Amino acid sequence: MAETPKRTSKKDLLFNAAMSIIGERGYGGTSVDEIASRAGVAKGVVYYYFDSKAALAKQLIQTGLDRLAERLGRVVNDGMTAGEAITALAHEQMCQIEKRRDFAKFLLSEMWREDREWRATLDGCVARIVALFEHQIRRGIANGEFKPIDDGSITFIAQTIWATFLAGALNWTVIHPEDDPTQIADRLAEYALAGLRATP
Repeated sequence: MAETPKRTSKKDLLFNAAMSIIGERGYGGTSVDEIASRAGVAKGVVYYYFDSKAALAKQLIQTGLDRLAERLGRVVNDGMTAGEAITALAHEQMCQIEKRRDFAKFLLSEMWREDREWRATLDGCVARIVALFEHQIRRGIANGEFKPIDDGSITFIAQTIWATFLAGALNWTVIHPEDDPTQIADRLAEYALAGLRATP
């Protein structure tokens, strides 16, 4: 007997609608009425699940970044060289952004905003992802694959590499969609690794 397809929950419909509209217009250009309309539900349903538009946006950020961190964590292991691991992170991030470019646009637009009530949530989620990059940089330094770096600078470098991969992937989806994403990921990884590798 064939399984009955699962129905998309109203909460998921709201998530998808909000992500789509916010990705198109930004948080400030999106209204609760528009989210409800695109989701095909009454406005009151939005407030049943979320206290406000800001609460919905906060949940979008947390869910999206938690999923990204989970997927990035799956593609790396300490059996790889640090360079191989950073290249794998570049490829997986490219893959995930291709799937949810609306989320990537929303995320990039919010990265530099200090006045949002979800800033602490955003920073915490980003820190979890950056830690994956930082771990590989520290591994590379420890085994001589990467040049020595001042300990206080490693987190900053990891943040910069992750943000570069994010912006580069989004640039591909919006400006150069005709390019091969595998090659773009390789270029982004090589750009990062060129500044990390130990000099022979």
